Amino acid sequence: MPDDSKGPIEVEHNVALGPLTQAATVKLRHHKRLPDEHPFYMAIGRVASEWAHLEHTLDLIIWDLAGWKLNMHQSVLACITAQIMGVGPRCKVIQALGELRELDDSVLKPARTLMSDAYPVADWRARWVHDPWYIDANSDAVGQFRAMPNADRRYGIKDIDLDDVTKTIKEIGALQERASALRNSVLAALGAYT
Repeated sequence: MPDDSKGPIEVEHNVALGPLTQAATVKLRHHKRLPDEHPFYMAIGRVASEWAHLEHTLDLIIWDLAGWKLNMHQSVLACITAQIMGVGPRCKVIQALGELRELDDSVLKPARTLMSDAYPVADWRARWVHDPWYIDANSDAVGQFRAMPNADRRYGIKDIDLDDVTKTIKEIGALQERASALRNSVLAALGAYT
C-alpha cells in the first residue's frame, strides 16, 4: 500500500463564524510534513532531551533521599523512579521523602515551587514533542496541528516560529538550574545528619 501521508493535506484555517444564519468563511491551505532535515526537528529533539535531563536530576534527588545511608545501588532505585511520570510526581516524591528524612521546610519548599512552575512549561514541551508538524506547501511557513490543548486552545494547523520552541528550551534550562540547586541543598542537608 503506498504511503500518502507525506502528501499535501487541506485543513480549515482562520474559520470566522458570523451569526448562526450565515455560512462560515473558510480559508484552505495546503500542508505537507516537514522535510526530513528541517531545523525544527533539531529544536524539537532539544526540547525532549532537555526535559529528560530535568527529570533525571529529580531522579537523582529521589535516589539521594531514598538510598541515603541504605547503600542502595542506583540501579535498584531506578527501577522505582522509572515508573514515575513527569516532574510533578517526582517533586511530590522528593517532598514526601524529605519529610520522612525530617529535612527543614526551607530545603523542601523549592521542590513545591519547581513543581508549580514546571506545569506550563510541561504543557508546551508536550505540544512541541507530541503534536504533528507541517509546512505550508506554498509559503514554507511551519505549522503545527492543534486540537484544543491546555497550553493553546486553538484548533487546526497554527503557524509556529522557531523562537517559540527556543523559548521553551530556555525555560527548561532555568528549571534544570533550579533542580540542580535543589539537589545541592538536599545533599547539604543530608550531610548535616551524617
